[in-house]
Amino acid sequence: MGFAECSECGSHVRKFISKADRDIFEKLRNPNTPVHSLREEMGPDSGGIGISEKLNGCNWWCVNDRILYDWQFYAGRLAEQTIDQHLAAIRLMENVLKGKSFNNLTIRDVDQVRSELKAVLIKKGDAQKSRSTVSHQASQIMAFLEWLIKQDGYKRLPRDLPGFIQMPKAAYAKALPKKDKVYPTIEEAEILLKGMPSLTNAEIRARAMFAIAHLGCLRADTVTSLRVGHFETENRQIIQDGTASRTKFGKSLRICWFPISERFVEAVQEWVEIITKAGLRGDDALFPDLRMLKTRKDLKDPNRNPIEPMTTRDVVTKAFALACRDTEQKYNPHSVKDTLAFERDCRPLTQLQRKAWSENMGHEDDKTTKIYYGEMPEKQRIALIEEITHRKNGRESAPVFMSNEEKIAIVDGVLAKLIGNE
Repeated sequence: MGFAECSECGSHVRKFISKADRDIFEKLRNPNTPVHSLREEMGPDSGGIGISEKLNGCNWWCVNDRILYDWQFYAGRLAEQTIDQHLAAIRLMENVLKGKSFNNLTIRDVDQVRSELKAVLIKKGDAQKSRSTVSHQASQIMAFLEWLIKQDGYKRLPRDLPGFIQMPKAAYAKALPKKDKVYPTIEEAEILLKGMPSLTNAEIRARAMFAIAHLGCLRADTVTSLRVGHFETENRQIIQDGTASRTKFGKSLRICWFPISERFVEAVQEWVEIITKAGLRGDDALFPDLRMLKTRKDLKDPNRNPIEPMTTRDVVTKAFALACRDTEQKYNPHSVKDTLAFERDCRPLTQLQRKAWSENMGHEDDKTTKIYYGEMPEKQRIALIEEITHRKNGRESAPVFMSNEEKIAIVDGVLAKLIGNE
């Protein structure tokens, strides 16, 4: 008698078998290999991966891989990181629908995905997703569905299918905001820079990375991919070249140094002096691998090939960790954008100056800076409201309501004083 366990439901199966059957099963060492595969013939190998497998604890559905492969050609117009984010959102939809083929999608299926996105907004703990994350995932799924319904074999899908993933505003309103973003003020960032050690080349490079990130509001990947010629001391600018550096959306931009403490400039210049003395120039990496500086003997050779930047951004993360080594609060490289957005809001700038500050951060308009960066921490908001409610001497100030006659009388009094002073 043969015993087995069903791979689908886990039930135990028993069957009487002959000696010939037993001999066949003895040859099938791989339990996923079917009997007919013993014959030498051309045909699909159904052993190994099935329709649904577990990969790192998650379902892995394969039925839509062909159309997703085609979609990635279309998505080639996007940056690689953006493609990954879109693909993750599409796989989320696929997982919610338990691997259902996309050519059979209905409006109920899309509504089910939308309901799942609504649910994660109000979940507790690590399962909760922020409003920004859910909003991006919904828009990414919508963009995919708009592309999908135009493809051969999928044109019979409902034309209004993408609209059913739109999230209602009420769903975002119900979600409590996640913990406040953690970022230092520019004065606190200067204190961190001042406290960073600078005895070795590794430490000096770390200080320069921390400083240039604030000086140009740069992402970690952009910092590590800068070239020596991108740091222009004479013009007080940083060249963000999308063709030579790893920038978001491949964007190129001439960034003016932000008007912050000269200590940030000095930290970068100290590192530039070290590498230029070693022979680095122009197209060489601004932050090369330290082992290369020690081992390369041809750095001053004018005919050598340029020194390529490091491929990892982990060194920038470690630089920020070094800056925060003695502090309770830890900051990451992305906090720089919040720091500079908050600094902009703290300064008495005109609307045009605020717009220029935002564009220097790499944002196309002021709304991006206002919505996503430099959010006011909850404690500060509460403190400011209390300041409005209470006078500085601690006594409560009653709300002031004035009639039009009272307002006119106050204005007349001010005008009289101005005329008297003249």
